[in-house]
This record gives sequence, structure tokens and C-alpha cells, in this order.
Amino acid sequence: MAEAITRTCSTQYDQSVLKALESKYLDTDHNEDYIKTAGIQIMHNLTSIKAGGITLPQCLALNYCHISKAGDAGRLHELCRRVRELDIAENDLKDWNEVVNIINQIPHLEFLNLSSNPLNCKMDLHPSPTTQFTSLKRLALNNTKVPWETTYDLLDIMPGVEELHLSLNDYRNIPATPNNKTYPQLHMLQFNENHISQWEQLCPLGRAFPQLTSLILIGNKICGKITPEVTANFPKLCCLNLTNTCMQSWEELETLNNFPALVDVRLQGIPFCENMQEKERRQLCIARLGNVTRLNGSQVKDTEREDAERAFIRYYMDSATKPERYDELIKKYGHLDRLAVVDLRPPNNVKITLQFEEKSEVMFISVKQTIKEFKRRMAKFACVPSTKLRLFYGDQDINMPGCESWQELLYHTRMVYTLQVKDGDRFMLVRR
Repeated sequence: MAEAITRTCSTQYDQSVLKALESKYLDTDHNEDYIKTAGIQIMHNLTSIKAGGITLPQCLALNYCHISKAGDAGRLHELCRRVRELDIAENDLKDWNEVVNIINQIPHLEFLNLSSNPLNCKMDLHPSPTTQFTSLKRLALNNTKVPWETTYDLLDIMPGVEELHLSLNDYRNIPATPNNKTYPQLHMLQFNENHISQWEQLCPLGRAFPQLTSLILIGNKICGKITPEVTANFPKLCCLNLTNTCMQSWEELETLNNFPALVDVRLQGIPFCENMQEKERRQLCIARLGNVTRLNGSQVKDTEREDAERAFIRYYMDSATKPERYDELIKKYGHLDRLAVVDLRPPNNVKITLQFEEKSEVMFISVKQTIKEFKRRMAKFACVPSTKLRLFYGDQDINMPGCESWQELLYHTRMVYTLQVKDGDRFMLVRR
């Protein structure tokens, strides 16, 4: 069996995107030597030959390649004319002019991942007809420490960006956009693990992105009640991820209802309710969030909502202090009866009749013992060693014409309660 050929980036430092992709996708020297040595032919789908030229795949990944610049513009443009996605995360890009040079050579680029490049510098570039990258739809700048001014400059020259990733950038304060400019094309923002602790800190985001529909805040230490002044900045927000945030009470959670369009919420890893059973926690969340139709990735169906809201009423029925939501649900369902408590566990002790030859006795026995233990105790009644006795069981509905109609208990390790013994049932001892 032939070994697979693994293509990796060159370990050369301070190299270009062009050199890295040629090394990963186009360098055939190693492959040819391998083929000659192994005596086999290999076909791969990384590149294809069309009209005498080489076409790269539409999605390129060049991570950990020590990329710091674009490379020869003409050659890069020729190779990347059909590329749609470029992942150059975890490299050494420091100059935004080099980033612009890279994008310039990929005319149909829709997704660019620049995460974990040291791009914490400002960009002296302003929109012009020659610096408009309208094809870009998704931009990832996680862990770049990119300044906000540069982020706004990038959105100016990338007017089609709908999805923006700004996680792990140590943001604390979010400045307003220059001249209060808005970017209505942006619909989704990932903003995980920054230093956001108050909802008011997010207001500039809502003003900058008025059509924002999805906001992901995983790992931010955010807490506190959400005021209408905050939610007014997010009129279109319908999806909100607050996993592993620091919400501290049900009262804070209820203020999520102030978002006018919110229907999809993720609330996993919230400290104040982590010790609850999952079903109970989910029901209380659903009942408090009246407009939510999806919780933690699962659809909230009408039947689940009704069950949750009724359970909520019964949960607070005997509480001295009831949440506001309680009165709202009482108006919807009326006052509910308590659920009957039905104990389906078998009784610990039952009254049975024990028979041996001509004598019988009514007695109470524990069902929490093995057949062997029970038989040894009943042998005292017969005054015969248990090893010389057989034990039969028949419930009260069985007529007793003879031993053949009874069930002999042969499995000594079986527990008595598994017989589902009830008051009035009978046991019979028979000599061997």
C-alpha cells in the first residue's frame, strides 16, 4: 500500500503568500522523487491543468507558513483567479499594505482569515475606486489585536462584509465610528472572550451595525440587567450567544425580553443555574423568555413551551415572592391544581400468607432481600433446613390446586421486590 503524500508549507521564514502556496500546492519535485522511488503513479485534486495553466482549489489554507508579504503580484493573480476562500491565520503579517496587496490579487475572494497575525497597527488607507473589495463577505480578525480605527477602515474598503470575527482582541472600550458612520451590510459579529463586562459597552456596536442579526459573546464576563436603552441599539438582533458569560440571576435573564427581535438564545455555562437539573433549567428559561423559539440550539415547540410555562406556575406556586412572569402566565392558563404525587416505588413491606404442609401464617415481610435470604428466614417457620425446602410463589389471583400452578423461585440472588409482591400474595414451602 502506498503512503500518502502530505503537502506542507516550507519552513522558510519571512516568505510570501506566493512562495507558500507554490510550496504547498505546486512543488512537485518531492512528489516526483517519491513516485520514482516507489514506482507508482499518484493523482491528486489539489491542482488541475486547464488551457495550459494551473488552477488552484477555490479554498486555500496556508497556516503556520511564516507569511509576511504578498509576493509577485502578476504570478499570484494568475494562480488565484478562481480562489474564493483564503485562510492565512497563524502567520507573520504585520503590514496592512501587504494584506491589501494580497487581496488585490484575488479578484473573487469571499472569505479571508487573518486570525493570529500581529496586525495591531493602524492602516493609513482610505476608500477609493482602486481599493474597494466588494466580493469579500466574511472577514476573520481574531487574536490580531487590530485597532478599532483600522477595523472601521477595513469595512470602508470592504463594503460587502456581512460576517466579522473579532474575538480574543482584548477589547475593553468600543469607540464610535468616524462621523457616526454605519455599516448596514454587516449581519453577524463574533466577539468572544474580550473584556466586556457591562451591556452598555456594546451600544457602539449596535449603532455601527444597525442590521446586526447575530451576536456571539462567548466567554465575556458580562452581567447586569439589560435596559431598553441598550436594546434600542439592536433592533434586528434575533440570535444571541451568551455561553460562559456571568449572568447572575433570573431577573437579569428576563431582561433579554427587551430585545425586540430576539428568538434564538444560547445560555450554556451560566453560573447561577448550573447546579439545576437540565430539564428544570430549560423549562424555567423557556417560561421566562416568552418570544424565544430556539434555546441552546434546539427548537422550542408549542407543546414544550406550554409544558414549561405550566411547570413554571407550579414551581413558584408556593413561593412568597413570585416573579412578574408568574402573573402573566396565570392570566394565560389560570390557577393550576397541584400535580398529584404518585409514588410508583414498590412498598418496602407487604403482608403475605406463608403455607407449609398443614399450617399457614399471615406475616409481613421485607421485599428488600434476596430469595435466598427470604427462604432461610421462612425455613424457621417450617422447622426444616432451607436446603431441604423448595419455595413457591403465587399471587392472590391464583387458585391453589397444587404445586404445579405455582412459580418455583430458583434464582436465589433475585430480589423479592422484582416479583412485584403485593398484600395478600402467598408463598409455599415444600419438602424436597
